[in-house]
Amino acid sequence: MNDSRKMRFDLVFLLSALALSAQIGHAEDMEHPLSEHDYLDEMPRVLTVSRLKQSVADSPSAVTVIDRETIRASGAVDLPELFRLVPGMYVGANAGFVYNTNHAVSYHGMTNAYPGNMQVLVNGRSVYTPLFGGVKWSELPVALMDIERIEVTRGPNAASYGANAFFATINIITQNPTEVSGSTALLTHGNGRNEAFYRHAGRVDGFAYRATVGYRQDDGFDRRDDFKRTRFLNAQTDYQVGLNDNLEFEIGLTDGERGDGTVEDLILRPHSTQVTDYHGLVRWKHRLSDTSDLQVQAYHSRERTDDTVTSASLKDYFLGEAAQETNPVKKATLTAIATHLGIDNLIINNDVVSERSDIEAQHTFTVGDSLRAVWGGSIRQDTMYAPLYLGTKKTDAFDLQRIFGHLEWRPNRMWTANAGAMLEHNDFTGTDLSPRASLNFKPSPDHTIRLGVSSALRTPNYIEKKFDWKYTAPLVAAPYTAIMQQKIADDGYVDAERIVSREIGYLGKFGGMHMDVRLFSDRLMGMIKDRDRVITAPVGVLLLNRQLNGSFVADSSANSGDAMAEGIELQTDWKLSADTRFLFNYAFVHIRETQASLKRNFTKSMPEHSLSMMLTHRFDENWDGTFAYYQVGKTTQLGDGDPVDLVRKSDLRIARKFKQANLGGEVSFVVENLFNSHYLEFADYNEAKRRARINLKLDF
Repeated sequence: MNDSRKMRFDLVFLLSALALSAQIGHAEDMEHPLSEHDYLDEMPRVLTVSRLKQSVADSPSAVTVIDRETIRASGAVDLPELFRLVPGMYVGANAGFVYNTNHAVSYHGMTNAYPGNMQVLVNGRSVYTPLFGGVKWSELPVALMDIERIEVTRGPNAASYGANAFFATINIITQNPTEVSGSTALLTHGNGRNEAFYRHAGRVDGFAYRATVGYRQDDGFDRRDDFKRTRFLNAQTDYQVGLNDNLEFEIGLTDGERGDGTVEDLILRPHSTQVTDYHGLVRWKHRLSDTSDLQVQAYHSRERTDDTVTSASLKDYFLGEAAQETNPVKKATLTAIATHLGIDNLIINNDVVSERSDIEAQHTFTVGDSLRAVWGGSIRQDTMYAPLYLGTKKTDAFDLQRIFGHLEWRPNRMWTANAGAMLEHNDFTGTDLSPRASLNFKPSPDHTIRLGVSSALRTPNYIEKKFDWKYTAPLVAAPYTAIMQQKIADDGYVDAERIVSREIGYLGKFGGMHMDVRLFSDRLMGMIKDRDRVITAPVGVLLLNRQLNGSFVADSSANSGDAMAEGIELQTDWKLSADTRFLFNYAFVHIRETQASLKRNFTKSMPEHSLSMMLTHRFDENWDGTFAYYQVGKTTQLGDGDPVDLVRKSDLRIARKFKQANLGGEVSFVVENLFNSHYLEFADYNEAKRRARINLKLDF
């Protein structure tokens, strides 16, 4: 029996045993009838999975909730670092050579430095960039101290949030202005890291507000040009208009610079890039009746990167290549190019401006005692200006329309059925349907078994659909007037990637321990990879591209290859005592090719084994501490990724709270990579070392 089949057999046996044990326990409790409260008590309630507020035991997919206390205890300063506490999530710091400061965050891996296979929301607003489909994490105007909780749907969620909710969905939910008051300052100083935040919140009659300003400075890794200096503002208001109406407003601004490029690239050399982002959102909530609510939201966002790049000396480059060339013809050609260049340095306009406008309405209602539903629709337009990547100075537009719906049926306290779907139409791939269904069985209040199936798709991003990336330099001698290298030449013939996911889930409570087990089998179809495309040079232009069978070729995206991703995930939250809490997460993920022609290293792009654990303890009313351990198996990520070995990382946090008159706060000391293991992350140019910092939080 192979490992995958044995693992599935073991888990089915485990789930069956747990269900039988729960059923026996339920039979013993039949003398004492159970109430609705018994079935819902202590279960976290989530909103992201189905757009209905549900207990995690009733939701159609597995969910990880990272609450405020977990965020505080982790000692994290970078938002993506929190996702190391999600089973099956791969996190790689400062991946790639464009957007150097960005983390690679991807559920079940299978990504390059710019993951585009998850939907990421901040308060329900989509924040992925249409350029590469991922998130610019370091530029989000969100302070960790403002986050109320993060809900991570583990598994496809396109039925609720559309095409990018391919592997998972992350919804970052900040504190409502009605839940916080007064002023807070937070200062951080450590190895290559300094931060300062200030927040003020208050309330005037039915109008509540919260505003946060912040500054982040990070020097990045030693061997990388990946520094960042960003300033941001985030403000939210909540206005209660009568008994049945509520208005929410949110604005966010980010401004600063980051390091980009690498010394290994002739063109994209190390340099500083300016960033300016903003967004605005308005949300209206209207209570139609005791069983019916309407919500309408609209937002606009704009991301601008000002990036002018000066290449290294072209003459020196071609003379260096000629010196190493042994073929006499090629050697003469390279020398002639170096001699007849019209310029020595290329000045590249790598500005990127993207905008998104979105309006969405949804209606939630209840029918009787057992049926709840939500339905709605949205329209969106993305625009993209990227002259280097798209090969034009024109702004391109991408339109998207969606209709969605979800139904929850609870015929009794032991059974919950969920069904939903998203119908969407976009300019890249046309019209698609993403359905989902699940059945949850509760043999007793403390135990739930979930069977689910879902289908999702991932729309190609601009990199995969419309990239026309080339460099041209003039020559001053016949017969050629210029040289050109075509990096990427998409022909547009690429369709959406597709996934069909099946899962068996178990949720159980054993005394103070909550357990969540997920067995999954994901069928991946039409995965996108680079292929060779034959190109021709304009008249009078010498093409420098590589040749294949006598023709010049460049990279172009195409659907090629299918795969299966199968495995098991476990997360436990164990309250050992009133003062001690232990979190443990583990994932086994096995990827295998079912149709040839996948990307190189695709089956190695997720560690087969990964785990995280966090122990927190409160020593007294003032002192508390955290010890966290993370382990990630060897992997080779796609694109710029290199083979990296097993990673072991330990973090320590010690904190003391204080209170004097009207001033309160906390001092904490954090050490990341406590034992100074010089491990590599994502690629061989990212070497992590021990880093320490001190944080001072003041409430007044």
